[in-house]
Amino acid sequence: MDFRGDERAVTVQIGAVLLFGIIIISMSMYQATVVPNQNEQVEFLHNQEVHDQFESLRGAIIESSSETTPRPSTVSLGTRYPSRTLFVNPGPVSGTLQTRELGSLTVTNVETTEAETSDYVNGGLSYETKSLEYRPDYNVLQSAPTTVYENTVSYNRFDTGYEGTLNDRQSLINGRTISLVLLQGNYSENGVGSATVDAQAVSPATRTVPVTGDASGNVTISVPTELSEDAWRELLAEGNDDYVHSVDRSGDRVEIEMQGEEDGDSVTYDLRVGAVEVGSGVDELAAYYLTVVDGASPRSVGSGDTETLTFEVRDRYNNPVSGVSVNFSASGGSVSIDPEGPTTDSEGRIRVTVTGESAGTAEVLGSFDDETFTPSTRQDADVEVSVSSGEAAEGGVAGLLYENDAVARDGDDDFSTPGGVEFSLRNVGSDSVELLNVVVNPHDDSIDGLSDRVDAGDDDPGETELYVESPSGDALVDYQITQNEFVAVPEDGLAIDIDEDGDIGGSNPVVGSGESARFYVYEFYDTGGFGGTNVDMTGEWLSVRVTYRLPSGLVDAKTFSFEANAQPEGGVNAPPTPRTTGPYSVPEGESIQLDGSGSSDSDGSITSYSWSITDDPTGRASLSNPSSAQPTFNAPDSVSGDTDVTVELTVTDDDGATSRRTTTVTVTDTDGTPSPSVSMRVDDLTDIQTNNPDFVVSYDIGDTNASFERVEVRADSTEGSASGFAQQSTSRGSVRFQPGYGVRQTFEVTIDVIYDGPNGEYVESSQTVTDVADARNRNGNADLSLGSSASIDAFDVEDRTNTGTNAVWYRADYAVSSGDFGRVELVALNLNGNGATTTTQRTDRSRNNVDIIERRDGAQTDYRVGILVYDDTGAVVDIQTVDDVADGNGP
Repeated sequence: MDFRGDERAVTVQIGAVLLFGIIIISMSMYQATVVPNQNEQVEFLHNQEVHDQFESLRGAIIESSSETTPRPSTVSLGTRYPSRTLFVNPGPVSGTLQTRELGSLTVTNVETTEAETSDYVNGGLSYETKSLEYRPDYNVLQSAPTTVYENTVSYNRFDTGYEGTLNDRQSLINGRTISLVLLQGNYSENGVGSATVDAQAVSPATRTVPVTGDASGNVTISVPTELSEDAWRELLAEGNDDYVHSVDRSGDRVEIEMQGEEDGDSVTYDLRVGAVEVGSGVDELAAYYLTVVDGASPRSVGSGDTETLTFEVRDRYNNPVSGVSVNFSASGGSVSIDPEGPTTDSEGRIRVTVTGESAGTAEVLGSFDDETFTPSTRQDADVEVSVSSGEAAEGGVAGLLYENDAVARDGDDDFSTPGGVEFSLRNVGSDSVELLNVVVNPHDDSIDGLSDRVDAGDDDPGETELYVESPSGDALVDYQITQNEFVAVPEDGLAIDIDEDGDIGGSNPVVGSGESARFYVYEFYDTGGFGGTNVDMTGEWLSVRVTYRLPSGLVDAKTFSFEANAQPEGGVNAPPTPRTTGPYSVPEGESIQLDGSGSSDSDGSITSYSWSITDDPTGRASLSNPSSAQPTFNAPDSVSGDTDVTVELTVTDDDGATSRRTTTVTVTDTDGTPSPSVSMRVDDLTDIQTNNPDFVVSYDIGDTNASFERVEVRADSTEGSASGFAQQSTSRGSVRFQPGYGVRQTFEVTIDVIYDGPNGEYVESSQTVTDVADARNRNGNADLSLGSSASIDAFDVEDRTNTGTNAVWYRADYAVSSGDFGRVELVALNLNGNGATTTTQRTDRSRNNVDIIERRDGAQTDYRVGILVYDDTGAVVDIQTVDDVADGNGP
């Protein structure tokens, strides 16, 4: 057999070569396409991780600005690709984290009413600040952003010019609080591993300064920033509509102008400044100015008596500096002084004991730079001291005598702890005294907060922080704080000016010879724990310093120390305390129940009630059951215009002592003045995942008249303590509540229409609705659109979610019609709490390809995606939503 010419083996070899070539080509294609795609995914996930870490870093910087302990945060500078046996990876990804110069953050057009702080504030403030930026060096991912923290905001900055905040939060402005967080120091780290950033306050923000606009204009904050004007406007829109007047770009900064007036009065802002260091290179802060912290000048002291003055040295950020030497001297020979030590203590304070030597006036002078005193410079401070020579009656000055009747009592809040204190001072002298101010100082330094914890009460004793009953007329001070806030009580006591806002007596209370004034201070708290602890004041000692003016013009003061007891000491009967609800309002021809059941007696019980009408212009009003705690007021059949009728309650205790209190019943003319109508809607934008209820409450009040004063809106959880309160001077608009906790709890949302009559304010109309904080709107929302309102022309949603990376992404196109228009709010609300929620506001009437939520967690879960249209008053006038599962399909 001849095999010459047989070529079958060649076919096998050719097949093997072809197969090998196919494998090589496939591997090359895998190396060229699949490996880069997989590595791009690794880089993308790393970038998302950095975004989350920058959110934590932002929180650490802000929180450390008011603390003495450092706050560490970690940022992953780079990442490594998964190991591959047959394929080649590029080198690991590295990144750079470093500080960058921003410029000066300034506050201009400011002045303060604090005399010894004015030479620090007035004329404006300027501070240098920096940003902290992360720049990745990715091998595959194109157009990766630089991630930035600056001025309490974290955001992404792209080379294309596009920018996007990592969330909708900023801490620079919150209502009337302006918080400057200055970033300082030199930090630079490059590599693949993780960098730990220690945010350490070099000047913790522990002090605030009240500021208002000056003659040059409104308070203006100039922020060096690379964020756009629109981005800042959207950040500041959340909850600041009443206080941010305008936001404008000027070169490399944004100018934020605050409102100058509210309801005709100048707005006072609380300014606080904290400086935070990252890295190194920040010099130790030095003393910058000297101020007085325990009350206004002049101060009064009797001959032979002593007073303590407290001075405080602060740095250029308005925070205390310890270990600073202060020189003191006194002008004239009326007083002698004795400083407690050579340098300031841990709180930056140094106290001076002043002893009255002879009648006259003197100045106590302090200076930390040298022994030369110049009142107008920030390094110096002075207090005028008046020394009286008259002998005081026992227990008081110029006839004021503590009546030994201090008692601890519970106020009108939702708690039962006797956290308030009541006491009386009697004028046993021959001259009347005009009460000017009171300094209240619990001896226990842990008692450091005061709050009546009553929202929108009737301004009665127990419903305000301070109430003073006097024969000439009552006065009160009700601090404008929420139920969850406190007025700080310093170690040297809380100074309360009796004639500030809230005075309803027309002038300072006057106590005549032989008359008494009763003081109500509600309620004391230890603010150290979460939410604060209501302190039982029974058995607690207090010092109370009362300043008053005599008919001669001499200003004097005296300090009393006493213990608050459940029973008055010495067997002296404490008079009963009458309390009435009201003022009341009743339509003509109808009846209303008055209520004096809140009256009490600190050392016994109320034995009788007696009501009478003391001033009735109509002569036809009457009372039924006037000897009961809750009689009925019968209005006359008709009145010509709203008419005020004065009713007086007299209560008698079990020892026969009596006290009286008046209230007002406004009889309304229903023929000519219909009651205002209330239309409201509640849009629920709750973030369930972060336990952040979010309600937009819109309203429209109709049929108001000249008595309309304002609208009060509150939201209170019926299952917990979460709450919110806001006031609006307009009859149409909206408010936003984000109480911080209370998800899935039921909230009662109430709108009260407040009228102002001849004898004070009252609720003329009210409406309450309930809603569960679950990201779903309640049934029965009112349609607040008007014929002139804008409306939604188009709203198209695209689900671009990547379920493989758990990255939720919704994009939308929208168009809004012509008409009254303020803004739109685009929302992506996770309905189950297992994914992120995001809202964003825009002022464009139409826009395509707007990312509502981009690459956040929550894939394969239920979402409600929608658009809200606000008109130019702030009310929601149109809404459209779609429900969808975040799976990359639909909706």
